[in-house]
Amino acid sequence: MPYLLEFLLFLLPFAAYALWRRFNPGIEPGSRLMLAAAAGVLLMFLFAVWYGLSVSMRPHEVYVPARLGPDGRVIPGQVEPRR
Repeated sequence: MPYLLEFLLFLLPFAAYALWRRFNPGIEPGSRLMLAAAAGVLLMFLFAVWYGLSVSMRPHEVYVPARLGPDGRVIPGQVEPRR
């Protein structure tokens, strides 16, 4: 079910553009709208790069996955230095 929601969210801008083209057949998008869309795409790309770099592990670290402790509690995953 979550994949369906993600797919519908992906299709939403295309559907909005198709509806706009359907109800405004002879009108082309203005240059301001195209500039705003390009700026939005650029900002999304820059944020994705920044986020990917900010949450990545350092070169000499190892991820230790979550595990069950001796008392049955879950010990969360963590990053530790390589031994």
